[in-house]
Amino acid sequence: MPALPDDILARITRIEAQLRETTGRAQIRPPQNTAVGGDFTVGGTQALRVLKASGVGDQFLIGQDGGQRAAKFYRPDGTIAFSTVLQTTIWDGTGNAVLHDDSGGVGLGRPYLPMVAAPARTADWLATMSATFEDVWRLSPIKLNPRGTITIGHIADASTAGEVQVTVAGSPVGSPTTLGTTLGTTVIGPFTVPGALESTVDIRVQARRTSGLGTVRCVVLAANGFHS
Repeated sequence: MPALPDDILARITRIEAQLRETTGRAQIRPPQNTAVGGDFTVGGTQALRVLKASGVGDQFLIGQDGGQRAAKFYRPDGTIAFSTVLQTTIWDGTGNAVLHDDSGGVGLGRPYLPMVAAPARTADWLATMSATFEDVWRLSPIKLNPRGTITIGHIADASTAGEVQVTVAGSPVGSPTTLGTTLGTTVIGPFTVPGALESTVDIRVQARRTSGLGTVRCVVLAANGFHS
């Protein structure tokens, strides 16, 4: 073999060193199924679709689906659990939409929430003449929200005064509300709802007469769960 110039041998040595460095870096890079230090981007009309272990059916999909921007998540049995397409919807196990926002863009579409009705004539309201706080209304809701509010209507007979208060699990909420012969409405809360989620809570509206010889009347106009 003819003698090679020293500069060629040096260049070959450098190339070999660079190859070893490149090979080493290839071994320490993140796996090709892992994104580190940056976004994983799916653009255009494509979607990020994760299949079930069997390879048939989706676990979830985020991106374009049928021409709409969508996010869909499925249960192990293949039924849909959550979707955001035109509306954000939570589905039960049999395919019924149990919660979604309104198609008009404001508030809830489902579930339909109940509204409380109360007698309009104050003479029909429950009354007490007790000088000590007496239970007049009682609620036993199942705890789903961390806090709550109660709206109370109240009035006393002529030349009579009194107070109303709300107790939750036996403890008064704040200070009693003074009432007189003028029709009044008081919102109690938001107050903390004690106990574990889905436990039954004992809530009572109490009233008492503080002066006069007439009756003290009150009614629950509304009772609502409230956010934290």
